[in-house]
Amino acid sequence: MYTMLNNQEQSKFDLYLPGKLVASLHYKIDDEVNEVMFVYCEAIEDTDKDAHCQEIMKRALEDARGRWLKVNVTCPIALKYMEQNATEN
Repeated sequence: MYTMLNNQEQSKFDLYLPGKLVASLHYKIDDEVNEVMFVYCEAIEDTDKDAHCQEIMKRALEDARGRWLKVNVTCPIALKYMEQNATEN
């Protein structure tokens, strides 16, 4: 079971499986325009790295929607996720 924590001091979301960091998504928030930019997604754990990146993107988008933030994406992994899930986003 995944757990995602918002590491605001380092401007990144960290995704964990029990006892282990598996992925991180670095972001920048621009409060003036109420926008979050997903800058860089990295899989820490090589096993199931695509699944980890998809899960962190799903949860990060839910977080952004919950805070009414516009989403801007520069990370290729995040862009791929957004394109594959365009009907859901």
